[in-house]
Amino acid sequence: MIVREFDPEEIPVVESFFFGDMTGTVMFLDIENSLRISASLLPRGTYEFLKKVLLPVIKCVEDHYGFIVQIQGDGVIAVFGHDKQSCSRHAELAVNCAIEAQKLIRGLDPIEIKGREFPLAARIGICSGNMFATMMEYFGKYEYNIMGLTVNLASRLQKKCANYKTNILVDNATNAYIHEEILTRKIGAVTINGNPGLMTIYEVMARYGEHTKEDLRRKRHYEEGLDYYKRKAWPEALRSFLQVGEDKASYEMIKRCKKRLSALSRNTGPLNKNK
Repeated sequence: MIVREFDPEEIPVVESFFFGDMTGTVMFLDIENSLRISASLLPRGTYEFLKKVLLPVIKCVEDHYGFIVQIQGDGVIAVFGHDKQSCSRHAELAVNCAIEAQKLIRGLDPIEIKGREFPLAARIGICSGNMFATMMEYFGKYEYNIMGLTVNLASRLQKKCANYKTNILVDNATNAYIHEEILTRKIGAVTINGNPGLMTIYEVMARYGEHTKEDLRRKRHYEEGLDYYKRKAWPEALRSFLQVGEDKASYEMIKRCKKRLSALSRNTGPLNKNK
């Protein structure tokens, strides 16, 4: 048979893995600027580049008790909580893995293209929740696979990093697991293609103890701005977002606030008439 579901009992190495319905955390990692870098290299050069970047990432996943489900070009899909020995810490392990993987990639030498250097970094999306795990056989190749909405959302979240120029984004469920150990910043409720309703997402900033006063300042002003925005206090929200500084997420919220204030001005005349 070309494709079939495989009996895990036939492979002793996965005897400690969960199969069927399970709760865990999925991490999607993608290398920034990889398309531009690959376009300047021969195929062999692309292979050498990806090997240099991905091998440390694979080792990092293993060190954090994760499992590489797939490598797709310059991307890595990993699951945490698949193993019965580490299932209770799946979100914490996944986020710490993402932080370390980001450090490893940033520590590599920049890639030079036509006289311009491109520092290496990754975009990472992490989601926690229910999924279905199974062993599949494809043309004689055996794969431990995970499926479900949690997996699909992690993939979409990784792509959202580009919108906000963030490195690691997590969903609400992951944040609930890690918020006491990891400093995160609430980005807001966003639309994810194919997902009904809005999804609240958070930026991973640093581990507590490794964070800076600047991290805390940016978090405070941004989340204060979100609270004002939710209450439709547009001037106060704008002031808070302006205090965040150079930041793509706050820049997007500044544009929204100005749009709201402009509409309010058109409808009611100069704002000072209402004072």
